[in-house]
Order: sequence, then C-alpha cells, then structure tokens
Amino acid sequence: MSRHNIQTFAGFRWVDTFIGVGVLVFAAFTQMMQPAFAAPVAKAYVANFKDNTVSVIDTDARKVIATVPVSAGPHGMAITQDGRTVYVSGDGSSSLDVIDTASDKVVKTIHVGKAPNGVVLTPDNRLLLVAVYDDNRVVFIDTTTQTVVAAIPVPKPHTIAISPDGKSAYVTVQEPGHFALALIDLDTRSVVRTVALEKTPRDGEFSYDGRRFYFTQAGVSSVQVLDPASGKIVAQIPTGVSPHFVGYPAGSAFGMVVVQGPGELSLFDPATNKPTRNVTVGKQPHWAATSGDGKTTYVTDEGSNDVTVVDLATGGTARIAVGNAPRKVVIQKTAATMRQGG
Repeated sequence: MSRHNIQTFAGFRWVDTFIGVGVLVFAAFTQMMQPAFAAPVAKAYVANFKDNTVSVIDTDARKVIATVPVSAGPHGMAITQDGRTVYVSGDGSSSLDVIDTASDKVVKTIHVGKAPNGVVLTPDNRLLLVAVYDDNRVVFIDTTTQTVVAAIPVPKPHTIAISPDGKSAYVTVQEPGHFALALIDLDTRSVVRTVALEKTPRDGEFSYDGRRFYFTQAGVSSVQVLDPASGKIVAQIPTGVSPHFVGYPAGSAFGMVVVQGPGELSLFDPATNKPTRNVTVGKQPHWAATSGDGKTTYVTDEGSNDVTVVDLATGGTARIAVGNAPRKVVIQKTAATMRQGG
C-alpha cells in the first residue's frame, strides 16, 4: 500500500472515530435533556383543613410531591382553566391565598372578610366570587388585578356555583331560620330570586350543560334536582345518609354525589335520576373533583386523611395519603384536554 493510501485510510479512521464520539455525545445530551422537554403532568391540589396546608399530587405517579402552607382552615378552592393558578379561602381567617402552580407557592394573599367559605371562577376566569360567611356577603375579585371590585349582601353564604353561560350564580344560604338558595344575576350583581328551603343547604352545583342544578341538604338523604329556568325542584335522587358534594361534570357519563355516612361515591344517571353504582371510598368523604377527560374522580376523605382515586368506568379505586382532614380538591386539566376544549 502506498504512503498516500495509508494516509487516506488513517484519515478515514480518524473521521469515523470523530463521528462516533459525536453520536455518543449527542445521544447523552438528548437523554439528559428529555426531562426538560417531557410533557407536563396534571396535578391535583387538596386542602387539608386541620393542617392549614395544601397537598400537591402528581396524578400520574399518584403521590404527594409538595405541601403548601396556606391561611387557617383552608375551605373553598378554585383553579383557572389554564391550570396556572389555584385560589384557596381560609375559613379561620379573612384571607384568600393565590397559589402559582409552576412553583407551588403562595404568591399573593387577598383580604376578603371574615370566614370566607366557597369560591368559584366565572367561565371566562375574569372574576372570582367568594362567599364571606361571617360578613354576610359575596365579594367579586378581578383576577387580573387580584383585588376586590364589588360585594353584595347575602346572609351566611356557604358555597357558590356559576352557570356554564356565566350569567347567573346560585349561593347556598345557611342563615338559621331562613335557609335558601339565592340566585345572583352576574351582570347586575344583585340577588334576583330566592328559593326557600326547610333544611340547611350544603353544596349545590350546575350540571355541565346548565340544564339542572343539583344540591344537598343536612338531614336529607337525597339529592334535590332543580330546574334553573323555573326555580322549581323537579326530582330527587335517593342516597345514603349525609350526602354532601354533588355534580355532573363534562365528559362524564354519570352524575355523582359524595355520601358521608356510608363512605361512598354514589353515581347516578342524569337522564333518569336513578343511582347506578356506589363506590366505597375512605372515611367521612367530603368533596370530589373529576379529571378533564371525565374518566377519573378524586374524593377527599376527611376522616381517614387520604384521597380515593376512582375509575368511573370500572369502579376501581386507589388511595393517596395526604394531610390532616382533607376537604376540597381541584385538578389541573392536561394539555391535550385543554386543546380539545374540555
């Protein structure tokens, strides 16, 4: 072999070696960078009433990944459609905490009045309504400026639900001797109708399509089904003892109610108002939130300090330990669900 051919051959070997090393370096760099570009995981946020904390759950790994200190007695919770912000009211305070879900830290605290209970966002996320129980009013917060911009008198307001069209809201009124549902016109910011009740209302929620308003009452073992157009109760759905949270979320084939006495999530058919399945959860369940795809529900178990994850299709369950006396829960929507408009 000539000297020229030997040099050429050696040159090719040097180039091959350089390319091989480059490929290995690129592969290692790509592997290192994968977590940074991995699809974000939806998180659930659970308010622990006696701990004054919020547990942050990775819904894929089904474990707590962070704990956020908040105002005393975390009670109401709401999460923005983009999943970037969680609002938590403190029943034992006069405060509403704002959690940034990127850092899972409280970034602002808003003074709203004594013993704030339920909170809810308008569908466009421009306003947050807060039921301020001890001050007998509902306050309106501008979510852009994070300031209180209005307030209307409502006696002993507990929970609030806003219609899907964003035009009205029902407030559960727990004033002794004057139990009621108060209907608020959100354009005029005034109470336009009151539905008198014999028993204390606990929770009330609109169906995802706005055609029905479901609510529960203390001492009544059934869900009341109200026609929002007429303000009349049109049906009752039997449950076990002490029904609490009730809802019919988008994407789900079922309505659902948390039943505290037997420790169940009871599913019902919204078309017939008949129970279809009872799923055993933890002790003294309090609230529920459903994933963006409508397939999974998270139930807070106040008496057993955990969350039960329910597969709505099969009824299968899993438990996640959280803080002391978990009550409210909200869940981020996944990026795919948000693109679909769920």
